[in-house]
Amino acid sequence: MARLSLEDAITTGLEKNFSIRISKNNNEIAKNNNTVGNAGLLPSVGINGSARKSIITSETEAVGGAVTKTNNGGTTALALGAALDWTLFDGFKMFIQKDKLGLLQKQGETSTRVAIENTLSEIIVTYYSIIQNKNRLKVLQDAINFSNKRKELIMRKFQIGSASELAYLQSLTDLNADSTSFLRQQVTLKNAKADLNYLLVADAAYDYDVSDTITFMVLPDYKTLVSSLTLSNGQIELANQNSEIAEFNYRLTHAPKYPNVAFFTDYNLNRSNYDFGSTSSYKSKGPVVGVSFSYSVFDGFNRKRNIANALIQKENNKIQLQQVTKDIEAQVYQLYNNYQTNMKLVKFESENLKISRQNTFIAFEKYRLGEMSDIDLRLIQIKQLEAENSLLLAQFQAKQIETELLRISGKILSNK
Repeated sequence: MARLSLEDAITTGLEKNFSIRISKNNNEIAKNNNTVGNAGLLPSVGINGSARKSIITSETEAVGGAVTKTNNGGTTALALGAALDWTLFDGFKMFIQKDKLGLLQKQGETSTRVAIENTLSEIIVTYYSIIQNKNRLKVLQDAINFSNKRKELIMRKFQIGSASELAYLQSLTDLNADSTSFLRQQVTLKNAKADLNYLLVADAAYDYDVSDTITFMVLPDYKTLVSSLTLSNGQIELANQNSEIAEFNYRLTHAPKYPNVAFFTDYNLNRSNYDFGSTSSYKSKGPVVGVSFSYSVFDGFNRKRNIANALIQKENNKIQLQQVTKDIEAQVYQLYNNYQTNMKLVKFESENLKISRQNTFIAFEKYRLGEMSDIDLRLIQIKQLEAENSLLLAQFQAKQIETELLRISGKILSNK
């Protein structure tokens, strides 16, 4: 079975994960939109043309009674033109819009970083959950081996008449219970691997082996983590960028206060041919150059309303920035406290497991010598199982919190 390291899982996930790929594509759209043309700083140029053929039957009667008739007379008209329109001034709207597009591109980059951080966190936590479930499977396998040794010992005693049939049947019941737990844990492990396969865009049934141990990092202290939040946390950065976008939107509402000035120029070619009347053809060509000016004197107070609403939205975004910052700070405080506690629990549960294993070893020796009952031995075995699971849970929870602290502090990419 192939072995999948955490580093390989991270590399594959960063390359293939759906959320990251979609976020990168959205960022590319924001980058494509950040142009001077999209902001309205460049002119628009167009070409138009037409060709028309008319067949006319007409009759004209003069005042003196003379009648002029034209049967199936034709006219041919050709036209070709080019036009250029260029906004020279629109109340600084196009310059503000260009700055806003630049910020939207920057926000797209931040969103991509947040998506990568979130996915990276999911991959790490899922990978270590597989390690936890793999180790739990080993614990249950050891429990089966222990119960099997007990069953074989009772069977030999039963055969020579030194153990009861009830004790033998109880040993079979406990062995079956351990085997059932083992089978259920196998399914849990397979499902955990399927979760990681989804993040890596691999086949759900793809099987592999992982590491055996959960390792921990040396994290910065609480003050260091909090002090860097405004610069490194993606959510705070996005909220700050939303606040800046609201400022641009507010400035855009002031553009209608100013007149709109535009330059335009056309060049047209026209030619017409007539099969009747006194004119046989007509030709014209030449440029048209001009400047247009427009100003809204009254718009039903809509401009005033838009300015007021934009100002309120600007204030809302500032409040949201403060809210997000305080929320992240609270999360870091709580996570750090939980992390400190869980690291102490890991040490405590490790010591407790050593004692429990020694206790189980001594108990089995006493049981083998007939100095301990089946019930007491089973209770001690269950205590060891609980100690094993408590340690595995404490290790996984500590790693989960560690990963979340790295993600929320913006350090997960530099420590991946």
